[in-house]
Amino acid sequence: MNIQQMRYVLAVADNGSFHSAAKALFISQPTLSNSIQKLETELQVQLFKRTRQGTFLTTSGAAFVNQARKIVTDTENLQHSFTNKPVATRYFSVSARHYDGIGTAMCRVMERYPNYQYLRAYESTIAKIIQDTAQGKSEIGVVFLNDVNQAHIISALGQNNLIYDTLGNFQSQILIRQEHPLSRKPVIEKRDLSQYPQIRFTQDATYSEFTDDPFVLPGSGPIIAINDRATMTNIINQTDAYTVGSGILETPQKSGLIARALNDVPKNQIVVLRQATHELTEVAQYFISELKVCLAANLVDVN
Repeated sequence: MNIQQMRYVLAVADNGSFHSAAKALFISQPTLSNSIQKLETELQVQLFKRTRQGTFLTTSGAAFVNQARKIVTDTENLQHSFTNKPVATRYFSVSARHYDGIGTAMCRVMERYPNYQYLRAYESTIAKIIQDTAQGKSEIGVVFLNDVNQAHIISALGQNNLIYDTLGNFQSQILIRQEHPLSRKPVIEKRDLSQYPQIRFTQDATYSEFTDDPFVLPGSGPIIAINDRATMTNIINQTDAYTVGSGILETPQKSGLIARALNDVPKNQIVVLRQATHELTEVAQYFISELKVCLAANLVDVN
C-alpha cells in the first residue's frame, strides 16, 4: 500500500465513480481500477461496491477513507513544510440542504484560500448529508433541526459518531412571489395557506422522519416535491405556490421571491455536523465563520 493508492481511493470516493475519478486524476480508468483492485487484494477487503446506480463505499471502505484522508493530508503538509512548495492537492467539502448562504460562504473561502484546488458544496437530503460527513466525503454538514426531526437526527448522529454545533436560531418564514395574494400581509397564519400549493424539497423515503418541513397543513392544497432551488424558484414565480424556509434570501430581487413571517411556529436551529473525533481544519473554521456572517445579515439569531 502506498500514498498514491490512497489518493486514488479518495478520488473515487469524492467523485462518486471510477470514470469521474480517472478524469480528475488525468489517468486511464483501467489504471485506476487495477491499482485499487491490487490494494483491495492486499488488504483483503472490498473498499467499493459497484452497482448500476453508481459506486459506493463499503463499511470497510468508509473506515479506510477516514484514515487515508488524514494520512494523505499529513504527508502533503509534511512535504510542504520541508520543501516550501505548494501542497499538491487541497480539498474542502461541505454537504448541506438547499440553503442560501452556503454559496456565499464558499465564495469567501475561494478568495481566502486560492491555493485550494478542489472545493465542493453539495446539496442533498439530510440522510445523505449525515452519510457524507460520517464517511469523510465532506468535512462538515449543514442542516436544520426542528421539533419534527430533532430527536431522529440526533439519534442518527450518535449512531454515526457525529456531533453538531448550533450556528443560530430562526423563525420559519414563507417564501412566495411578489404578486402573491398574501404578499401584502406582514405576518401569515397557517390557515391563510390552506388553499395554496406547498413546495417541499424531497427527502430519502427511507428517512421521512428527517423532514425539515416544520408542519403539515390539513386540507391544504397540492404538495409539489422538488430537489433543486432553481425549480422551486421557477414554480413559485409562476404560481401561487409557497415553500417554508429560513427566509434567508441574499438576493431577493434576482430570485423574484419575498419572505413573510409565519405566525405560531417554533424556532428552528441551523447546525453544523462533524465527526466527533475530527478537529476542524482552518478552512472549515473559516467557512463556518463566514456562514455565520451571512446568517446574521439575514435576521438569523446567531450564537
